Amino acid sequence: MVIRLSKKHYFVFLFAFLGFIAVYYREPVLISFGEYLVTESPLEKADAIVVLSGSIPDRILEAVDLYKGGYAPMIILTKSEKPPAYDELLRLGVKIPEGHEINKSVAMKLGVPASAVVTVDKRVNSTYTEVKALSEFLKEHNIRSIILVTSKFHTTRATKLFKFVSGKDIKIITRPSRYDTFNPKSWWKERRDLKQVIYEYQKLAYYYVFLKTEALLF
Repeated sequence: MVIRLSKKHYFVFLFAFLGFIAVYYREPVLISFGEYLVTESPLEKADAIVVLSGSIPDRILEAVDLYKGGYAPMIILTKSEKPPAYDELLRLGVKIPEGHEINKSVAMKLGVPASAVVTVDKRVNSTYTEVKALSEFLKEHNIRSIILVTSKFHTTRATKLFKFVSGKDIKIITRPSRYDTFNPKSWWKERRDLKQVIYEYQKLAYYYVFLKTEALLF
């Protein structure tokens, strides 16, 4: 005897089955989403340590450890765009340290010589413009290999962008900061981590849809 399901019962069964799969495999799938965002290379010596702008102080702390460990003779920082009304504060005599100034201050107070901390002059407003400015700086100064330091969730996109912009001209050793609290195995349990993952996948989508397409067309 062959049991035939009505269309309604078929869809009920299908949704129930998909719901079961979603619940049963939810955690492994979520973990894989988190782990994809984290890229780490085997650590080796390089010409310089590059610290991407953004989270403070986890990135610079990692860079200082690498410098003290003898992995590179210099730390390179970038300048983000000034916050809105920053110049107005200066006009009023109020000076608030910018991100790159805080990073340099932290490095120096932890024993890194001022001469070993270099800041790229060009201001940047995104990871893409930051990577472009860095690539130009590295090529101008004949720096052929870098240890790229950033937050854990940011490492995959930052690495892809660097390879996209610089090609094979610069060897990239990616190093997620050990001081970053992001946990790829439980990111959905923390609101801060959840927001970071959502934003990061949006930015990865932009990279794949627009930047990669532009490269193919031009």
